Amino acid sequence: MNNKIRTLLNITAVVISVMSVILLASLGSGLVSTGEEVFQKSSMHLWITGKPVDIQTRYSNPGEAKINNAHKLSLNVLKDSRINVSTPMLTEMIYVCKENEQPIAVFGLGVETEGPMIVTMEGTNLHSSNHYNNGAYDNPWTKEVLADSRIVTLLDVGVGDMIYAGKTINNSIEHQFKVVGITNSLSSFSTAPMLIFPFSEFQELTGNHYYDSASMIIIRLNDPEDANAVKEDLEGQYPEYIISTNKDLLDKIIMENSMILASAVSIVLLAVFMGGALVINTILLSINEKRQQIGIMQVIGMSRWSIMKSMGSEGAIITCVGGLAGCLLSVPVVIMLNYVIESMIGFEEVLELNVMFMALGLIIALCLGLLSIVVALWRLEMMKPIHQLRSI
Repeated sequence: MNNKIRTLLNITAVVISVMSVILLASLGSGLVSTGEEVFQKSSMHLWITGKPVDIQTRYSNPGEAKINNAHKLSLNVLKDSRINVSTPMLTEMIYVCKENEQPIAVFGLGVETEGPMIVTMEGTNLHSSNHYNNGAYDNPWTKEVLADSRIVTLLDVGVGDMIYAGKTINNSIEHQFKVVGITNSLSSFSTAPMLIFPFSEFQELTGNHYYDSASMIIIRLNDPEDANAVKEDLEGQYPEYIISTNKDLLDKIIMENSMILASAVSIVLLAVFMGGALVINTILLSINEKRQQIGIMQVIGMSRWSIMKSMGSEGAIITCVGGLAGCLLSVPVVIMLNYVIESMIGFEEVLELNVMFMALGLIIALCLGLLSIVVALWRLEMMKPIHQLRSI
């Protein structure tokens, strides 16, 4: 009974090792594919952002400065005949709530209301806002906001409902906005629930109007093939900023999350190591329990390989069964995780299962099996027949 439980536990360890490898590979492939797909679908081709700085704040991207005089810069960039659209955007974490409810932190996005990026699923788009007034910020607010489907679920709001928003918890009830539409057009900017505001109103709401600050300026080209050429020209004109193509931005996102990816790889390697260690431990225990039978086989002249085939094949069986089970179980697990991720953050097929990844899992299982055979042969080599027969 104990041997059966031990064998079952070792098969489970191999299953976990194989599934860990397959899931990590599927996640890495899916993230890259999702990022490429998002940028391919994007109508924007270049991104202007501030260069890295040492100061970090709760409300800005770590190590990244904002762009000042954003309206002026956006208009100057637009003078290039190859550029069709140049529009500033501002991102900040803000606090929102309904009346008499606790404020909740969400992702806020400020966009120019004349921008071409938003398509509403319900309601209307943001109406044109004249609040900026050539930098005076003294014209009336539209007090309008767009919500994505995650905000709708989180706050239980719909078109026509009123909500409060502010940069901090304390001033989150100072400004009231009307939800005029529901859109997921820009939801890929953040995994958090999102509200979209008129750009200048969001600047004043978050205190970014003093220097006309923006997080980025996004550019649409008349011909996407001109992206690298326009990038080089803009880098020459504005060396104080970072100019990125869609590919550059994707590479930057991957690099910024390299520590998380490295941690995931470390966990998977640890799982593989532990699986191998358990299998080897089982083989050694099995050989130790059968040392008398092994001693008799050695005395009658059986080769070590013959003894190995008779006594030590348990490790190979465990790894083969565990490898096959891990590959088969990875399919429903990937489907389930994709469903959970899509329901939480809205991204589809984040884990991209591939036959090559399943083959990699099987190869790792076979390697563990071969390792267990090598260890078993080594242990048999160390055993002396006379020592095994003393207790008979």
